[in-house]
Amino acid sequence: MSRPRILRAAVLAPALVPVLLVATGCTDDEGAAAGGSATAGPTTAPELAGVEEAELLGTLPEGPATGTAVLSYIGVGELRAPFLGECVTSGNTVRLEGMADTARIRVDVAPDGLELTLDDVGLSMVADLTTGQYDVTGNHLSLQAGLAHDGEPVGSADLEIDCGA
Repeated sequence: MSRPRILRAAVLAPALVPVLLVATGCTDDEGAAAGGSATAGPTTAPELAGVEEAELLGTLPEGPATGTAVLSYIGVGELRAPFLGECVTSGNTVRLEGMADTARIRVDVAPDGLELTLDDVGLSMVADLTTGQYDVTGNHLSLQAGLAHDGEPVGSADLEIDCGA
């Protein structure tokens, strides 16, 4: 049996990734790219998960949580490991919290959206979940969505978790 692996290319905070990408391009006074007149088109901010996704996850039962977590961060790497934690409901909020290898993962679900927090050795990131594929069947959550920070995509989340098992 092999142990789950965490791959890390570099440790960059998600807020720095857009800054580094912007800082590497040179422009002239009119904003045209140096060495040419081509400019990048406007980018569209990712659509964040909201009420519909929050209501769906609100149907998950409380109790122990088990499954798998795959989190990918642009410029950082990927975490792919079994997840062991807990599903907790408090009023109109839901929290999935647990461990995947050495990383603590928390998904906070509120009526206005979903936020994922990752804390690992030497790395801490917070991102909003975007719209994607959200499915709750009984006590099983299947989630595949993007991660965004300050309106920029920073990665993706793929969770297969059973709550109350």
